[in-house]
Amino acid sequence: MAIYHLSAKVIGRKGGRSSVAAAAYRAGGRLRDERQGIEHDYSRKGGVVHAEILAPETAPDWMRDRDRLWNAVEAVERRKDAQLAREIEVALPRELDRGERLELLRGFVQRQFVDRGMIADLAVHEGRARDGHGQPHAHVMLTLRALTGDGFGKKDRSWNEPELLLGWREAWAREANAALERAGRSERIDHRSLPVQRAEVEREATRARDAGQEERARQLEVKVVELAREPEPKIGPAANALEKRGIETERGNAFRAAQARNAERREWGWRQLELRFELAERGRAFVAAARERIGQLWQRAEAAMENIRERVMGQMERSDGSADREARRAAVLGRGGAEVQRQNQDTGRERVAPVELDPGRRDAILGRHRDNGQERQSGPGRDQDRER
Repeated sequence: MAIYHLSAKVIGRKGGRSSVAAAAYRAGGRLRDERQGIEHDYSRKGGVVHAEILAPETAPDWMRDRDRLWNAVEAVERRKDAQLAREIEVALPRELDRGERLELLRGFVQRQFVDRGMIADLAVHEGRARDGHGQPHAHVMLTLRALTGDGFGKKDRSWNEPELLLGWREAWAREANAALERAGRSERIDHRSLPVQRAEVEREATRARDAGQEERARQLEVKVVELAREPEPKIGPAANALEKRGIETERGNAFRAAQARNAERREWGWRQLELRFELAERGRAFVAAARERIGQLWQRAEAAMENIRERVMGQMERSDGSADREARRAAVLGRGGAEVQRQNQDTGRERVAPVELDPGRRDAILGRHRDNGQERQSGPGRDQDRER
């Protein structure tokens, strides 16, 4: 996992510190402090794999000599509490090889510091992290005064702006991620605070779940657990030396306490995440079983409907067969086709029995009259005959 770290601090004379001593320690070399008459020898210090000075093109050549550069800084600063240099410490991506890390560091220092007029004394260290893996990092000491002619002028106060530091932090994340991408690595670093990063990853996980991207949602939820931690305080070289000798320090105790709290948060987060994954898996299994059961019931319903259709079709075929049998029977009995057809047409119709009319009523309808039991025809012709 790529680690982001960029811190800035000022090396001052207050407390008896010296820029010459700081430069000798970080470069793993031997320098003599002319102002104090002390030689600082750190040539036996291990872990320093590279050191060099980057300066603007207008800087004189002697400023590229480490011994002369920092002794000149000590000489120009006369106050007892003078600020001597600014130090930038960055964690180099362990995912890159040594050459790629150096190229990344040089480009960043050149663009962000040297091009602004600062002289940068950089040193690359490769230590061992608490997880047992490499811990490559760099120390960059920067001058605070502008260059004028062959020496230093006034201090440039614009280099102390907080917005500039924020810009450096963002630029380091951007350039380191670009280097990781060029190297074909998927790891990325983020300069933002842990709560801000965690909130963004939580939103991404929610969007992934809503889109049905379960695997991506899981990966993001794991990242949320990793980001649910508090920053661990830096022990510092002095306290670290005492800790190595078995002497507990206040910084060491604060660091261990933060580690314990982070371990507890991480353990609790993993338990919650495992429970959530288990519940989600059970939910998916339940839905799958329900779908399978519904599918079985649907198949049974379709089979029942098919049976019903077959029965209905069978009854219809038997009805048609009965009509055919009646036709064949009529042919055997010698009945004509018209009669059979008429019978078939009359099949199912309601027949009305003939009504027997009263004779008198019938004669009245037909216009007949009866005299003494004899039938008489009525009408205009009959009446004329009678008149004659």
